[in-house]
Amino acid sequence: MDSWKGRLSDFRFGPNNAIIAGIAVVVGAAGAGIAIILQNMIGFFTNLFYFHRFSFDFVSPYPNQFGWMNMLAPVIGGLIIGLMARYGSDKIRGHGIPEAMESILHGKSVVSPKLAMLKPISAAISIGSGGPFGAEGPIIMSGGSLGSVIGQFFNLTASERKVLLLCGAAAGMSATFHAPIASIFFAVELLAFELRPRSVIPIVIASVVSDYLRQYWIGDAAVFPSSVVPASHSEIIVVAVGLGVVGAALAYVLTKAIYGTEDLFDKINIHWMWWPAIGGVIIGIGGILQPEVLGVGYDSIRSFVTGQFPVQMLLSFLIIKSIIWIVALGSGTSGGIMAPLLLIGGASGEALAFLFHASDPAVWAIVGMAAVFSGVTRSPLTTSVFMLELTHDLALMLPILLSCAIATGISVIALPRSILTEKLARRGSHISRDYAVDPMERMTISQLESPSLVTFPQELTIAGAWKMMRQEPDKYGHKAYPILDASGKMIGEVCFKDLQLAAVEPEKYSLPLSHLACKEFRQVSMDQTIQRALQIMLESGRSRIYVVNQAGKPLSMLTRRSILDACRKNWEEEHFRERFLGLHPREKKLPHRLPSIAKQQVDQ
Repeated sequence: MDSWKGRLSDFRFGPNNAIIAGIAVVVGAAGAGIAIILQNMIGFFTNLFYFHRFSFDFVSPYPNQFGWMNMLAPVIGGLIIGLMARYGSDKIRGHGIPEAMESILHGKSVVSPKLAMLKPISAAISIGSGGPFGAEGPIIMSGGSLGSVIGQFFNLTASERKVLLLCGAAAGMSATFHAPIASIFFAVELLAFELRPRSVIPIVIASVVSDYLRQYWIGDAAVFPSSVVPASHSEIIVVAVGLGVVGAALAYVLTKAIYGTEDLFDKINIHWMWWPAIGGVIIGIGGILQPEVLGVGYDSIRSFVTGQFPVQMLLSFLIIKSIIWIVALGSGTSGGIMAPLLLIGGASGEALAFLFHASDPAVWAIVGMAAVFSGVTRSPLTTSVFMLELTHDLALMLPILLSCAIATGISVIALPRSILTEKLARRGSHISRDYAVDPMERMTISQLESPSLVTFPQELTIAGAWKMMRQEPDKYGHKAYPILDASGKMIGEVCFKDLQLAAVEPEKYSLPLSHLACKEFRQVSMDQTIQRALQIMLESGRSRIYVVNQAGKPLSMLTRRSILDACRKNWEEEHFRERFLGLHPREKKLPHRLPSIAKQQVDQ
């Protein structure tokens, strides 16, 4: 089963990965089921809180006949969530994506079954009681939790469990938005921390299975259909650039405001269990002033993408929705960020459209949604595909791509962390989302400047070997030396310390050197990658391995210093500047260039 590991190939995908891809079918179906169940639960609690009836219909919390008493619903919902977090699991707090990242990076992708149950329930109560959140974040976390739980029934590695967690997350998002491709990008771009067939293939399978079931249960129509067409190519490019800048600015403000609000709640001299209820008070006030800001707001998004949102309430909607979402999320209640970002971006884009008397406000709204979403999440590919799948409007593909790229670029420069990673950074976890092929996977051992190999024949005596080492101490500076048989093949290695100890015992002088030979040595061929050599070192616990040719004869010794030298070469590619054309074609700029480590004396 594991013979494929040492094979050189473009990608790493073996029998174990194929088994994970098979399990992904089950995870995809389960993810679709949990997405549908959570949407029904949200409908149930919305009907219960705002219409005092038992129904699973997915409805908005407005209009209703209870007037100012609607203020009580978010407060009660926040109180219930606080109790669930304190006496159930405090990981239900927040929108769930940082928790998924933390589980992947530090928790071996193990999510407790209790959290898998409590997260969707708490999210349904939060949104059903008027919370200004989307259902997608909790669905993604719930689907990921379910994938992790399913994986815990099998004997898997942490990496394999991670893939199943990502399968559940992608399946939940796919079933929610009928966006299977964006769901794949989301799982890969934000959560996988890699781009490999071992993760991409199962995620694709889970997302496709989930979307097929979603189409069977709900239908295959676009969630927010649009058919708007930009007025002109020159105008839409300007709009895309401008909204990209605006999206980055809003991303900066929203990120700072949310974590600033969290800091304010931390300063309140009251247990965090009560914070969601305090946030519920602000939500309730916002709901009285502008009822449309309550709940997931999918009907408002549909109005934005068709250009039918009432102009007279646009500014108040933008301000109130932003405030209550920031306060609610900062209070630690349970809810998603995707739908609110789309609403804030859509309202911003449409407001600017009316400010500049644009003839197509829906175009501005859709591009604004993409810009804000991409600026906050720093995931331009996910956002671009997501907006196209939500609207089925290919005419906006180019402006959406441009605005997402600009918003992401400015946001990355302005903010070291996003809403998704700032929470983990505050807990002491550094998150790097730069994806690149490991240079150790691209470089073979034959490309290394390995130190020369000094060997001993097996018939040499201990006294003879020790005499040679004392006569040429500069030549014999390693910690171990290969022992070769008559054909030149390696039969073992002798360590310097063992030879030194044996040399002071007269009864061992005449013994052959093979008497001290250690048989537990490791070999690797010249055509293997440095990454494979590192794996052998980790598996064996040894700091050196011997490089052999096709006949099995040792050629050189690979040490940790040799590998560091390979890392230095990659560092030079990133930092060593040189010009090949111009007035000074060989001009080079590098603060300090280290000498080759392999040329230094090896002491491993």
